[in-house]
Amino acid sequence: MISKHIFAGLLSISFGAVFNNAVANDLDDAVDAMRSGDFAEAYCIMRPLADDGDADAQYNIGWMYMNGYGLRVNDSLALEWWEKASEQGHSDASFSIGMLYSLGEGEVSKDSNEAIDYYLIAADAGHEDAVAILKSMMVRNDRFVRERLHSIIHNRESLFGIERHVKAKKLNARKGPSTETKVVAGLLKGETVLEINKQGQWSQVIVLADEDIDRTVWVYNPLLEN
Repeated sequence: MISKHIFAGLLSISFGAVFNNAVANDLDDAVDAMRSGDFAEAYCIMRPLADDGDADAQYNIGWMYMNGYGLRVNDSLALEWWEKASEQGHSDASFSIGMLYSLGEGEVSKDSNEAIDYYLIAADAGHEDAVAILKSMMVRNDRFVRERLHSIIHNRESLFGIERHVKAKKLNARKGPSTETKVVAGLLKGETVLEINKQGQWSQVIVLADEDIDRTVWVYNPLLEN
């Protein structure tokens, strides 16, 4: 569960980054207005830019609606502006939409599958926080990720972990990092797994060649090739 406090913090970081890297244009005036607390002026500067298709302006207007800076809090309008920016490849906007659907507070209902879709869009664009959230969902075997685990990692293996190969003749894949936990499957020498997490001498992995194993499993690390 993603808390609203974490959401606000991540958006604040993204908002500052966009403005600090803004080219010398009308957005500079919006920066000055924001820093002085004149949110109405900032909105008046950014709105025409957003209407003209500027993705940064669209993203930041959405951010203002989400947080109530000079505007009434309205997550539906935030979503509308973020969608416009996301369609133009704005990774922070895609990530923010994912967070919004993860929270499901306000007028926008929770939708875990939509959240995953937008996290993937952001992750494919190099958004590290989106990768981290998807990976954390895999680690805890989130049921929505499990339903589409192999399609999520397809052609994205390097985003989420390290490919390793079974070197033992046979290797038990377990539900947890202990020999006391249930064996989920038996892996054979040469099979490829994607290591996404480690705990002591145990590795949490995704079995790449077997889509019937729709969850991450644990294997004894010394029995994998480096």
